[in-house]
Amino acid sequence: MRIILAAFALLTATGTTAAEPEACPPAPTAPPPHFSSWSEPRALPSVTKAEDLEQAHFAAGEAVELQLHPDGEVAYQTLPQGAGEAKSFGGMARFSVTEAGLYSVGLGAFAWVDVVRNGVPQKTSTFGHGPECTGIRKVVSFQLEPGDYTLEISGNEQASIRVLVGRAG
Repeated sequence: MRIILAAFALLTATGTTAAEPEACPPAPTAPPPHFSSWSEPRALPSVTKAEDLEQAHFAAGEAVELQLHPDGEVAYQTLPQGAGEAKSFGGMARFSVTEAGLYSVGLGAFAWVDVVRNGVPQKTSTFGHGPECTGIRKVVSFQLEPGDYTLEISGNEQASIRVLVGRAG
């Protein structure tokens, strides 16, 4: 038990966690090809109501820095799988898929993410940490058909988050 506590104290003191490698190169590592625009996001305000989704549209393959709202102000289309705490942030945006396939949602933080189509949350295919030293902290993948989707972000600690939905397959 003392060894575990000592290891935790060492990790806490150095600021290193399992999600952040001890030493990354000075320049970020290049992300995988389906996340190639990760380092060039455009600012995009998220919305708090489904009827405003046309104002928050981005393309699959496009990185965005999504501006969020306090979670309590967002009327999610579905109950997010992780509703977040009162002091967390969230929002919604819309994206379209033109080809069926596996799509990965890359996030710059460990927020909750749901992909919704016609009011139905899509099932997660895989999830995990992003590639080390890229700035992509979390990746959640979904098998999607052509059409419009709502991206729901909740439980983020900051008022913005970098997001990219890329075709993985």
